[in-house]
Amino acid sequence: MPGFSELSGDASAGHGALALALAAEFRSVDEATVLARLGQLAAEVADAAAGPGDELGALGEVLGGRHGFAGAGDEYDHPDNSMLDLVLERGRGLPIALSVVYLETARRAGIALDGVGLPGHYVVGQFAPGAAPPVLLDPFAGGARLESGAAAAAPDLRPWGAHETALRMLNNLVGSYTRRNDLGRAIRAAELRLELPLERGLAEALAAELRGLRARLN
Repeated sequence: MPGFSELSGDASAGHGALALALAAEFRSVDEATVLARLGQLAAEVADAAAGPGDELGALGEVLGGRHGFAGAGDEYDHPDNSMLDLVLERGRGLPIALSVVYLETARRAGIALDGVGLPGHYVVGQFAPGAAPPVLLDPFAGGARLESGAAAAAPDLRPWGAHETALRMLNNLVGSYTRRNDLGRAIRAAELRLELPLERGLAEALAAELRGLRARLN
């Protein structure tokens, strides 16, 4: 499995590859099991989408309904809820990690789907050509479809790339580890952020935050 440092400079790296490599920076990951699980879910979605109804409905029904993927309740911000392999195993996670499960399942099932970062939340959606608002699903809510009005009202509604998504996942981990006083892992997550393609101003701000975390070890 390519490491995070290698994928951080690869413009073609996908959401799943980056999320899995990110998890492997903090714990041992069984890549074969993850890929097999995603393949199984994708096969079920493809079968469901072949019948009557829409493909997004099939995605939500299989992942949210049949397999119960939904938001983590207890210890919502626990680092485990950001780890793709554990989210696949347990069916619970943060919105962004659950969305990666949806994205990777959809990709394998031949369904067009994008990640969408909202203020304080992360969902998935299909963007139609033209001015029509995208159709959004909320993996944290079991794949429920968001109302079109809420989607249209969201600022800067657009597809998110894999590196941008990985940055948000790492932001979550920096905060989660810091709140648990696990400064070693918080520092590692902060270091990984700087390996991603960043605008200069953001890179400087994140580097300053990293220096602050390192200073707390002294």
